[in-house]
Amino acid sequence: MSHTHARVLCTLLLAAASVAHAEPSASMEAAHQAYHWGQFDRSLAMYEQLAAQGNAEAAERAGYMLMQGPGVYGSKVLRDEVRAAALLEQAAGAGRPHALFVLGMAASAD
Repeated sequence: MSHTHARVLCTLLLAAASVAHAEPSASMEAAHQAYHWGQFDRSLAMYEQLAAQGNAEAAERAGYMLMQGPGVYGSKVLRDEVRAAALLEQAAGAGRPHALFVLGMAASAD
């Protein structure tokens, strides 16, 4: 095989691999599945993407994960109270009572 053919073959294989590993657009089902497989950083990213699109359940889940941080979700999910509060407030404003509860618990812990 010539060097040109080898380069073309490598390029095609790399392109195929990147498509196979590309993150599909987030869905709640995919985010839940990643969560239940223990891929917490991946599920958090999807929940945050969905929250940015106005999904209140996703905002609540992402906020809770960010509030808990690595103690519950491992080293790839860092605790971020500011982002957590913003997401939980978004969810509470959309009528998610658990988000309001978590915000209240966080406030009483301070």
